[in-house]
Amino acid sequence: MIYDLLDVFNKKYEEHGDELILGNYQLKDGLYVVIKENDEFEYYTYQFDKKIEDKSLSLKDLKNDRRKDKYYDLAQKDYYSSYLNSNKAFFDKKIHNVNYFSFFVKVESFISKDQKKLLDFDIIKKHFESFIDYSKFTKKEEKEILKNYKDRFGDETRKQQILKNYQIVADNIQNFVEIAKENGVSNYIKVFFETPIKNYQEESNIYYSVKIFNDISYSVNVKNKVFGLSDLNMGLNAKKPFLEHKTKTQIDKKTIAPFMIEQNNVLHAKKFFDWLKYQKYQDKYPNGEQFFLNRDYKEKDLITDYDYLPVEINKLDDSIYYKNYLQVFEKKNLIDDDTIDSLKELEMIVDEVFYSHQLISNYYGEVYNKLDKSFANLIYTTRDAMVNYFKKYDEKSFYIIIEKYGTNFILEHLRHNREFNAKKSMNLKLSLQNHQYKYKKGEKPMDIKIMQKDILERLNTSNYDNLKDEEFFYLSGQVVKYLLSQSEAHEKTADMLEPFLRANNAKKLKQDIEFTFFKYKHKINLNYTKFNNAMSLIMAYEEETKLSKYMDSFLIGVLSKNIFFIKKED
Repeated sequence: MIYDLLDVFNKKYEEHGDELILGNYQLKDGLYVVIKENDEFEYYTYQFDKKIEDKSLSLKDLKNDRRKDKYYDLAQKDYYSSYLNSNKAFFDKKIHNVNYFSFFVKVESFISKDQKKLLDFDIIKKHFESFIDYSKFTKKEEKEILKNYKDRFGDETRKQQILKNYQIVADNIQNFVEIAKENGVSNYIKVFFETPIKNYQEESNIYYSVKIFNDISYSVNVKNKVFGLSDLNMGLNAKKPFLEHKTKTQIDKKTIAPFMIEQNNVLHAKKFFDWLKYQKYQDKYPNGEQFFLNRDYKEKDLITDYDYLPVEINKLDDSIYYKNYLQVFEKKNLIDDDTIDSLKELEMIVDEVFYSHQLISNYYGEVYNKLDKSFANLIYTTRDAMVNYFKKYDEKSFYIIIEKYGTNFILEHLRHNREFNAKKSMNLKLSLQNHQYKYKKGEKPMDIKIMQKDILERLNTSNYDNLKDEEFFYLSGQVVKYLLSQSEAHEKTADMLEPFLRANNAKKLKQDIEFTFFKYKHKINLNYTKFNNAMSLIMAYEEETKLSKYMDSFLIGVLSKNIFFIKKED
């Protein structure tokens, strides 16, 4: 995956360099101190304001004037000075910079009442002194890499500059803390020494050379090139033995690394993930339309889903006819039939009708804490197929999911008293089934008009021929809805329908219908021939067919226009 993505990213990087990353770079809230070559100090504060689209306008001097002109310079210095993560701090986790031209600490490290959070001044000294020769890095693999910087470490001028920078920080850090407090800064204090940006890059590269890999112990030198296990979108430690490469001969620790990458490539990979972090999180194709990416909603440089897309689908080859089979009315107006021509349009309709606008916002991540448990389970079960179709253009599992779980969406709406949504969901399922049958030779859905016409004809002519399975469950749904409509309850809830939905088979369904009939028979005219014929046909049905097999037929009976309220002229 990484090599595929890097091939595309590197072409952009060759053209734009680090500007590709820095153009969207986000400073963290804090006090920014620039120490000029004449030892004069400049102070700026940064407080991100999401209401301001241009993030650089949130940078101000101590006079509260906006200093957009300084943002890019600080962004550069900050980018080349920041550690990879807290586990890869240069010396101590309370200090976050990785070269001697900068110094990053949290304000709380000097004012916290918790002694464990306070930063010992002796640690600051040791932090700077460690930059002199990197002697704190004692592993064999680290020493091998650091040999490349032997001349730099022996430079006396460099050593004196490191000690000078330490002394300036040590002499002024308490003053920086007071200025931060006076200006309402509670997060970072970041100190930068004025020097050409090239110096920042060269010094930080020493840190990257020994810290860029997941664990330097996995590294191996092959023909003067260092290969190791990338720490980007990958981890391997004692708690993750399942990531080890099981097919390699385990001669030593290096052989179990699941993926090895050359040092120069991993530095480019870091830049790719840095660039990715500052792209709009909603953009699933930031690296071009041929790659689909999804990032962790918290760690936006962590890829949780990836795919190569050989094709892109916008317009559907065969338009889907979205028909209002159940004659659903919205605000007293019949909902018009529609034609769905694009994949985006289908995604929006599926999201609205089946998922009540909870699909697109929950393609990834946790939903148990946000939604009803049964609905959350339905999303977990079906969303991968939706992502594959709507984001990766792979429809193989889409219609399988519609066939297998489409009815679940209808039941979910019904059980939460959303009958209008249940009807729309049935319309959508029937429309997709009809499309599948027409173009893909799937299962042909019920023709509701013909079913209704045939049943009405039988009831009006007292035709007592045995009902087919589909006819029985449709007619049962019609009778159930009619009986429940006789209830004098102020609010008719889904609980009334639940016993019928739980019936295992036709026999149990008949028993529940009979029980309900005796409950409301006083409301039904004794000479109501149409209803009496319907009850006779239902009671004469002797099969023990499973309701689950014909649940759609039953639900269509419940949700469609009720034949017992249809007048002859209709």
